[in-house]
Amino acid sequence: MLHERVQAAGEAVPLFVDVDGTLTRADISLESFVRVARSGFAALLALILWLARGRSVAKAMAARRDPVDPARLPYRQEVLDLIAAAKAEGRPVILASASHWRNIRRIARHLDLSDPVIATRARSNLKGRAKLAAIRRLVGPDGAFDYVGDCRADLCLWSAAREGWTVRHQPRGSAVRRLCPPAAGPLRTMLRAMRPHQWAKNALVFVPALTSGLFVQPSVLFVAAAAALFMSLIASSIYLVNDILDVDADRAHRTKYKRPLAHGDLSIPAALGLSLLLAGTSIAGALLVGGTGLAFWLLVYAGISIAYSFRLKAVMVGDAIVLASLYTIRIWIGGVAIGVELSFWLLLFSVFLFLSLAYLKRYIEMRDAADPHRLLSGRGYVGGDLDVVMSSGISAGMVAVLVLALFAHEPEAAAHYAAPELLMLLCLPLIYWLNRIWMMARRGQVEGDPVAFALKDRRSIAVGAAMTAIFVAALQGTAPFA
Repeated sequence: MLHERVQAAGEAVPLFVDVDGTLTRADISLESFVRVARSGFAALLALILWLARGRSVAKAMAARRDPVDPARLPYRQEVLDLIAAAKAEGRPVILASASHWRNIRRIARHLDLSDPVIATRARSNLKGRAKLAAIRRLVGPDGAFDYVGDCRADLCLWSAAREGWTVRHQPRGSAVRRLCPPAAGPLRTMLRAMRPHQWAKNALVFVPALTSGLFVQPSVLFVAAAAALFMSLIASSIYLVNDILDVDADRAHRTKYKRPLAHGDLSIPAALGLSLLLAGTSIAGALLVGGTGLAFWLLVYAGISIAYSFRLKAVMVGDAIVLASLYTIRIWIGGVAIGVELSFWLLLFSVFLFLSLAYLKRYIEMRDAADPHRLLSGRGYVGGDLDVVMSSGISAGMVAVLVLALFAHEPEAAAHYAAPELLMLLCLPLIYWLNRIWMMARRGQVEGDPVAFALKDRRSIAVGAAMTAIFVAALQGTAPFA
């Protein structure tokens, strides 16, 4: 018994360490539930039935089906240092968690902790007072112990402990010491998880207003701007769902591990709640401004995006086609919002241009993967596909240029342009930009999303400005700044 060991050790007071949210920034059980749910409909149904029987049963079944990989968890260095100090003093260090004992034992072995663990089993969910009772059974009714926790459920443990530390929740009027600096505010963390820097992509909603020449009408610009806002909100809603599903892959990535969910700064329940709020606001706003048509296409975008997050992301080549389609739907939504019928040429050009950028995004992920085979196994690619992805992406970009050239040469398609011959000039800056960004990606000079890179790259901005000027000149029949 542990209390006999403690009595024999004299002053060796044991240190009990909570795991979820304390030792690691992750919630092991919730992440396991997500991985089980995304593996298929049958697995999702099984998870619902497990939860109906109780959280402890669900944790036990998920731990058997989806064992945690302790090497991939986001540990808090401050807690690891406290554990190391306790071990150096010869004190017992026991992991005490509400997660299942199978997973906690794996973590203990990974950290080279030889003491027994206390954790949830099939018939008991070890949290709060249940955890305190389990600790009392180990150290004895009057035995001293220290405890490290993170939330309100740990209040009874801090009260009973000789010395307590917290990594997050700070009880008022207590002697519990904060072990690490306070985290960023929840609003700031939520905003970062929404990825507002990605909202610039939704400027595509304005394309129909530009190509139709209606951008000079304030009412059209207002409706287009509102549609872009609603598009941004529902896109952020999907980003949150995607980050929940991609926690493991993001942690294995060289840069994505800093995302709030992968890093453990934002909990899964908070992310789900925020996602539902953003989606609801977007659809309600779309109904008020653009009617059922705009709301319907926003829902179509959301449905395809969720299907991509759950399954289509792992379909080789199909994932790139879906990404290109999602970009094109943004343009379609812009047309629906202002009541403009889109040109076949515009849609075809958009599909091939964004297919090239989708391949470029996948190429960058494959290039930057910390463990390519592990990361890309969930994407449908292996390391040897890198050159094929690059050649496919460049080819798709050149097809987009060809579509643009054919459009400029088609009399009926370009009939409403005052100077349609100028449209052919659009091909030159586009060829330059596509080849340049692919070459830069090949050299490792493009990081993350290529669209986000282009919005910050001076030459890309200059190319975009030049193409806009050429297009306006073709539309008006005169230089736009004359």
